[in-house]
Amino acid sequence: MSKKTLTDEQREIYSLMLPQYGAVLNQKETAQVIKKSIPTLYRMREQGIGPSYKKLESKSKNGTVVYPLQEIVRYLTESNVKTA
Repeated sequence: MSKKTLTDEQREIYSLMLPQYGAVLNQKETAQVIKKSIPTLYRMREQGIGPSYKKLESKSKNGTVVYPLQEIVRYLTESNVKTA
């Protein structure tokens, strides 16, 4: 996990999603999970918003972007609006 620890709720969601998605998701998988398009993910990265990601070294000029599952879970749960 990352330096920030997950809450109990986030850990539960992570453990439910891990068998289906694995610990790291590619852009297509991430787009499906957070219900955004791949171009929107790109714009979110450029604007510094959305789930944290990692850029892996690859033969492509821009590298390969992947998203750790715990960062997707954190993004999905921290962007919730609390109602009274």
